[in-house]
Amino acid sequence: MPVIDATFYPLIVTERPTELFRQPPAGTDMGAARLCPITEVRPGDWVLGEFERPMNPDRLDTLMQSVACFPALPATLNGYIALDGQSPVWHNDETALIIPREYIPGETYADRSGGYRVGDRVERTFIYDPIHDDARDTVGKARPVIQRGTVTDVDDGALSIAWSGYWANGHKEEQAMRLANPEDIARERAVFGFAVGDTVTVEGSYATGVVLELYYHPWAGAPCARVFWPGSPWDNYCSYDFSPTTRYVHKIPENTYSITSRETRTTAA
Repeated sequence: MPVIDATFYPLIVTERPTELFRQPPAGTDMGAARLCPITEVRPGDWVLGEFERPMNPDRLDTLMQSVACFPALPATLNGYIALDGQSPVWHNDETALIIPREYIPGETYADRSGGYRVGDRVERTFIYDPIHDDARDTVGKARPVIQRGTVTDVDDGALSIAWSGYWANGHKEEQAMRLANPEDIARERAVFGFAVGDTVTVEGSYATGVVLELYYHPWAGAPCARVFWPGSPWDNYCSYDFSPTTRYVHKIPENTYSITSRETRTTAA
C-alpha cells in the first residue's frame, strides 16, 4: 500500500470571544478543530469560523471565529453556501474552521450517528425557487429555506417524516437534514412568539395554520410570519398568509423538546 504524504495546516488560537459565544455541546473534543474547504462542510459539523480565501499551505492566514458558532446545515446556491441552511453569504472558495460531527458527543441534537428515532424533531434545508412575487419573494430569486418535521416511523434505516407545512409554489430540492435544536426553537418563540413548524390560528376562527418562516417587516420592523393554511378553498399559492405574529395564537399547547429533540405533546384543553 503506497504511503501518501499528509498536508498539515498550522492552527493557532490567539483569542476567543467570552461574551455572546455559543459553545459546542459539552464534551466536544475541541482539539479536533480543523480547517477545510467550505464546500466540504457536512450537516452536523460545528462551524467555528471562516476565512474569505481558499486554503493555502504556503502561508499562515487568520480566520475569524463567529460570536455564535453553530452546527452546519449547508445548502449551495449560485456559487454561495448557506452554512446555516438559510443564509447564502459564504462563497464557495472560502475556508472553514470546523469541528467534525464525529467529535460531537452522541445524543446531542447535532449528532444522531446511531440513527434517527420515532419522535425526533428534525429540520431540512432546500432551495426554494418562487413562481409568484409576494411579500417575501421575487420570481427568479431562489433562496434556501428551512422546514421542520417529526420522524413518525423508522424501518431498517428508512424514515417516514411528517413535515410541518407545505411549500407549494416553487421548485424544491432537499439538500441536508439534521435534528432540530431545542434552543433555536425556544429562541424563536421568545423573539417572535412562535417557532417554525408551530400550529396557529386567529381569534374567532377554527382554521389551523402552520408557521413556515419568521421574519421582520422590511420597513416597520414588526415580527411577521409566513403561515400555510392547509385545506384552503383557494389554490396552493393563495393559501399562504403574511401577517404580523401578533395576529396569531397557538392552536394547541406549545411543543416541548428534550435535549435529543424528542417531541412530546400535551392534550389540548
